[in-house]
This record gives sequence, structure tokens and C-alpha cells, in this order.
Amino acid sequence: MIDSISIFALFVALTLPWLCGCIWVAWLLRRTGRCNAFMVLGHGFFLGTFFNTLIMRLWDVLGLTLNFWGIAAAVFILGIVGIVLQFLRLAPVVKTVIRDAAPRWHIALGTALIALIAWRHVTLLQELLLRPLYAWDAWMNWAPKAIVWFHQGSLVDFLTPDEWLLPGSEAAYTLGNRQASDYPITVPLIQLWVMLAIGTWDHSVVYLPWLLAPLAMGLGLYGHLRVAGVPYLAATIACYLLLSLPYLNVHSVLAGYADIWVACAFGLAVCALYEWRLSRHWAYALLLLALALLCAQLKEPGMILALILIVFGARVWLDVRPTWVLAIASFAGSLLALVLFFGVSMDVPYLGHLVVDGGTIELGKVGRIELEYHNVMSSFIETFFVMINWHLLWYLVIPCVLFRIYQGRVVRLPPDEVLALLAAFGFVFAIFVFSKYFVAALNFVTLNRVLLYPIPAMIFCIFLSFQSRVSQSLTSGEPAQ
Repeated sequence: MIDSISIFALFVALTLPWLCGCIWVAWLLRRTGRCNAFMVLGHGFFLGTFFNTLIMRLWDVLGLTLNFWGIAAAVFILGIVGIVLQFLRLAPVVKTVIRDAAPRWHIALGTALIALIAWRHVTLLQELLLRPLYAWDAWMNWAPKAIVWFHQGSLVDFLTPDEWLLPGSEAAYTLGNRQASDYPITVPLIQLWVMLAIGTWDHSVVYLPWLLAPLAMGLGLYGHLRVAGVPYLAATIACYLLLSLPYLNVHSVLAGYADIWVACAFGLAVCALYEWRLSRHWAYALLLLALALLCAQLKEPGMILALILIVFGARVWLDVRPTWVLAIASFAGSLLALVLFFGVSMDVPYLGHLVVDGGTIELGKVGRIELEYHNVMSSFIETFFVMINWHLLWYLVIPCVLFRIYQGRVVRLPPDEVLALLAAFGFVFAIFVFSKYFVAALNFVTLNRVLLYPIPAMIFCIFLSFQSRVSQSLTSGEPAQ
């Protein structure tokens, strides 16, 4: 069946946006002095994919019929512009030098882990190409939009069933899931891009980006850890730990969901937040903002994650002291309590009309949420320590967290990247503990999918504990011993 599609067009579809993203990320980060090829490859994949979807949306706004080679030409021109800027050298380029002589046995063990990662993804590729099953939610919420757009040659509107029944909506489409019509369209556009390349929607190679996304995340994770001063073996172990997680692999094989993209975008954004905090270089602030926007365009929970990233990015920019952070958090908590007690009614841009009345929150596009405590901790404990979705991850997390606390010697306010991670976990727990979605935790329908979001960022923050003493002293401003 692979012979029935254009291999060259498929190759272009998978590599051209990636190359374009790498060109722009290299142009952006080379001036910071804290950058390497792995970071460029990791960030380049996701920013290139994001650029590509934005060009497709602009193409449709201009009234042009969706055409693969036309859009590919626009992406190619964008890459050429990036190359021209590279040669113009509008800013001084600072080379990053990483010096740490790894023992031979470290190199041998790291190479073995890389070989295991490669073999694992070869088998995942085989499963993806030959898979007999399709992910249910992907075919209920995401794939139908891409298929309709592929056949229509334009990004026709999708409405709720009630809106679709109204007169004048004959040119629009609807879905069985009422909320799916309002979901962000970036994920269907990723599918549509490959469909346009191969000339059909009915082929498993449409979902190859779901196999490339975690690999790009692994490259970015390794690059960031190495720039942060984490030794070769520890950085490689971090990548192996991430890329061998059973639940992450499931989302590569049963592709089509948005969750793996949200996890990767948020994870790399937390890495950019760490670099933004250390260097205060505008390039990392811009990268953080771009990844936050990508999060918001992938899935509705990504909007909350994007807000978390922007808040902590702004804290670094404004250089708010830790005591002020605690004061602002306390004020925000008090304000939230007052709003819940007295109620509020107002219009929120894009999201619709917001009504808060006691323990009830109603927001236009989100719907009605009843705030009530639900004891679902048994579900969290079971998925962490009994089920095989996360393998040994959570058994390793506890001693690593205790080690990080010991390193701090005293209890102190964590750095911004850790606070952003904790806020993401707080969001996950709040959704399942205080809302109607507690049922999805009890039956494990979406619990693991939402838990996937902060996992790459958590692995990054934990493995920062393995920084060499020299790099720690450099980042803290103290002389190396």
C-alpha cells in the first residue's frame, strides 16, 4: 500500500516544516550563548509544525484552495528568509561550548540506551504502519475535520448540532460530540498536511508526525539538559526514561489525539522558561511565548497551561521577588474565594459569557461546571503505582524529589520552572477532584491522558539535580570550587 502514495511528497511533508523551524530556532538561539544542535532540532520540529499550520490557515483566509505544493512553497520561502537572516548576522553569534569528559563506560551505556530507544521506535513505526485499530476519540473529535477539509479543499466551518440545524448553515458540518466543534484546529491541520501530500486520507502514514513528536521532544530534552550542565549519561537516561514510557508509546501508535502534542509543547516551554530565568535573554522569552501559543492552539486544557507559562514568564521579566509571588498568590486565592462567594457575570473574549454563582461556574464554550469535592486519590495512586502505564516512573520520582529537597538543605521557594510544573499538576488534580470530570478519573478514561501533559517537564526538572558542580556555580553566580 505504501507504493500507492508519493514517497517524495511524504518526505517533503515530514521534513520541510521541521527544517524551516530549525532555521528560525537556530537564528533565534545562537545569539544566546546557551544553545546546541539538539535544542534546535527539538524546538524546530514543533515551531516548524506550528508555522506550517498558521500558513495553512492564512492560505484559507486568502480564499485559496488548499494545495500541498503551494503551501510547501510558502514554507520553503519562510525558511529561505530565515537563512538570509542567518547570513546577515544582525546580532553577534555566541558559540556554546560543553566540556565534560565522560568515562568510556558512560559512553558505552549511553550508546546502549540510545540503541534501545531506536529499536523501540522501529517497532512503534511497524505498529503504526500496520495498525488494525484507530483511536476512538481521535476519530470522534479530530480526524473528521481533517478528512472533510481534505475533500472540500478548504477549512469549512464545524458547528454544534443545534447550530447546524438552523437555517443558513447548509455549508457547514457538525460532529457527534457537541464540544468538538469548538476545539482548536491545529491537530486536524497536522493530519490534513500529510493527507494533502499523499493525496488520500485513508493511509496510516498520515499519523507519522505522532511518532516524530516524542523523538523531537527527546532531542530537545537532551539538548537542554546538556546545556544546563547535566552529564552525558544522566541526560541520556532522562531521554530513555521519557521515550520508553508505555503510555507515551501508546499515543504514538494509536495516533490522532492532541495529548502528546500538548505534553511535548508544554515540556519544551518549561525548558525555555528555565533558560529565560537564567539568561534573561529575549530570545528565550520569545521561544517561551511561541510554545505557550502552540499549547493554547492544540487543546482546551492547553489554554490553562499556556496561561501558567505566561504568568511565570512574566514573573521573570518583571523580576518579581519570591515574597511578592507569595503575596500575589495569596491575593489571587482570596479574590477567587470572594468571587465564588458573591458570584460574578461578565463576557470573556473568545470564551463567551462567564457566570459564577456559588459553587457553579458556567462559561460559554466550556459549559457548566459544578465545583464539589470528590475523593479520587485511590485512582491516582492506582495509576501511579499499580498500572503499567508509567512503568517505574513514579517509583523513581519520589526518591528524586527527596534528593532535590536535600540538595536545597532548607525549604525555599522553588524556581519558576518547578513552580510552573507544580501549577500544571495542581490544574490536573483540581480538574478531577473538584469538577464533574471526577468520573473520568474513577474509570481511568482520561486520567492518564491529562497526566501526560506535565510528564516531560517533570523529567527535565528532576534531572536538573544531576548538574555538575561547575555548572551549578556558574548558574548561581558563585565561583567554582
